[in-house]
Amino acid sequence: MRRAARMVGTATIACALLASLCSVGALAALTVTWTTAADFEGGTLYGLDASSSPGQLRLASVAPSPWVKHALNPILGPGSGWEADWVDSPSVLYEGGVYKMWYQGCVGVRCDIGYATSPDGLNWTRSPSNPVLLANASGWDQTLGNPTVVHDGTGYHMWYAGNGPLAIQIGYATSPDGLVWTKVGNGPNFMGHQSWDSGATSTPFVLKVGTTFVLYFSGHPGNFAYSIGRATSSDGVTWTEDLANPLMYARGGWEESRIHPTWVAPAGSGFEMYYTGGYNEPQVGRATSVDGWNWTRDAANPVLALGAPGTWDQTGVAVAKVVTVGSATRLYYGGESSPENWRIGVADYSPGTSSPRYRATGYFLSQVVDSGFRNTTWDSIDWSGSFSGVTGIAVSVRAGNTPVPDPSWSNGPVLSAPGSSLVQLSGRFAQVGAALVTQNDSVTPVLDQITVTYSTPATGSQSILGFGILGWILLAIVVPLAVGLILVLLLVARRGPAWAPPPPQGFLPCLACGAANPTYNRFCTDCGRPIGGPPR
Repeated sequence: MRRAARMVGTATIACALLASLCSVGALAALTVTWTTAADFEGGTLYGLDASSSPGQLRLASVAPSPWVKHALNPILGPGSGWEADWVDSPSVLYEGGVYKMWYQGCVGVRCDIGYATSPDGLNWTRSPSNPVLLANASGWDQTLGNPTVVHDGTGYHMWYAGNGPLAIQIGYATSPDGLVWTKVGNGPNFMGHQSWDSGATSTPFVLKVGTTFVLYFSGHPGNFAYSIGRATSSDGVTWTEDLANPLMYARGGWEESRIHPTWVAPAGSGFEMYYTGGYNEPQVGRATSVDGWNWTRDAANPVLALGAPGTWDQTGVAVAKVVTVGSATRLYYGGESSPENWRIGVADYSPGTSSPRYRATGYFLSQVVDSGFRNTTWDSIDWSGSFSGVTGIAVSVRAGNTPVPDPSWSNGPVLSAPGSSLVQLSGRFAQVGAALVTQNDSVTPVLDQITVTYSTPATGSQSILGFGILGWILLAIVVPLAVGLILVLLLVARRGPAWAPPPPQGFLPCLACGAANPTYNRFCTDCGRPIGGPPR
């Protein structure tokens, strides 16, 4: 979750040579230090906790997840032919002593729907009839994904995401036995008609409440920032979209700019939802609601996080669905170890067996320091703290002559080792940033103090300006690994309107319509189809 900026307190400013030098007209050496909890909390903290006596910054701790990933994972990997590249998006029912799974299988940009059964939910046998639902190479649903299956007195119902010339929309099929499926209608079963979901509707999950089908889905207006909405139907064919939509927006952080519902069910006196957040490294969150409209996120989110480096789900976990059999509850999900390398796994509900954990990343951004003089020289930066082979700290400073940071500011070096380093930046204003990271969520690095030394042509009134984050970018941090190597681990970025990075160079053609797209696009800006792979 995003920690709100707390603009209170000031950093400690001291004249290094006391009053004897502060009164002269020559260059005066001064320092500004952040070391107390109030100092750190006077800036902005994301994913960090500040403590006092003495002041320290450490990664924020989160409640332990109740889900324990199974030792047999992944329980279903790619097959042959139509599903030779990857499998994902399981929808699991338990009926008559048998686990039944419908899932997405892919080769290249085409995905179809397959079916598998298991006596124990761990060892699966694919149906010889696979794939049981085919994409239409010339239709609106040229690739299929995200199946959700409901079995009631009238048979089996499947809703799925289809992608084609109309971008991503939701389709519907029925079956008497879960094996032989018939698509209903010649077009999408559900399309967004409100402004927020006019660009696409995807990741359907349907539950039946009494005689009413309730659809939770994700949508966006054309910018691929997915939010969550709701619709109802008496027959599963004709839907009425809620006027209160969207019900949930992505909050940034691990959710990035998109969230997708993947499972909703009655729980106690209300409802429980599992959802996928993020795109580059998706993870699974949980939310609860008393009415199905107003949702509260779990404090332990993401409740199903990325696997440890080197594991099969190290870069993504997504599309989680819950199945309860007797007293045992399981969470089936997709996981990936590299882009478009998805497998299917399972986690067991076992609260109280996991230790508290730390967030993987966090950063601190100070308030802007005003030296009072335009030609101030920011001489050096010094920091102290502790870290281990799987954790790291990086600190940097930037300076400029505008009170709000903008592209005219100069960035100092990124420093991943404690001690003093020369900076030699010029400008009236400066701002400090620090990033903390861990590759093991049971340990955290600790940052004790940051000190910046600067020189002014004459003494003056120094102050800390209370500007919020308008665009600090800490370009990279380096972390010493257990093997003793230095690895550029990640990029911590917060972009604002006054601090815009240059656009990436180069373009890629869309495989569907041929339109040129920037290399960072995952979906075509013209037709909405995936540029290099099926939709997630």
